[in-house]
Amino acid sequence: MTLKTELSLKDVLTGIQVVADCVRDIQKERTEQTRLREQSRVDVEHLHAMRDVLMDYLDRSFDERRENFRQLFERLDGAIASDNVGMAAAVLESVVKLADASPFKALRDVAATRAALGKQTEWKF
Repeated sequence: MTLKTELSLKDVLTGIQVVADCVRDIQKERTEQTRLREQSRVDVEHLHAMRDVLMDYLDRSFDERRENFRQLFERLDGAIASDNVGMAAAVLESVVKLADASPFKALRDVAATRAALGKQTEWKF
């Protein structure tokens, strides 16, 4: 028994259309994958830039804190050497205040300011 398959022109055109649709869908998916890869690369670069800014901020902040502590302890040494109890107490109070202040609090303030500036806000001065 032989099966004879006859395809009409309409069947052939429908088949070609299905193949063309598949090729178009494949190309769309490749384009979307490329777009997602590129967006991912941009996001990673943005993340690295934010990390670098944060690390620079922390480096500078801790450098400044180290210098402030150094100067305070020099003043404390001077107050002790001159037997100036009032000055020593004032310097120690400053040391405690500086130690209590965290650069991370300032960073939070910077982040809050940046968030506020990023909003659609009308500023009146």
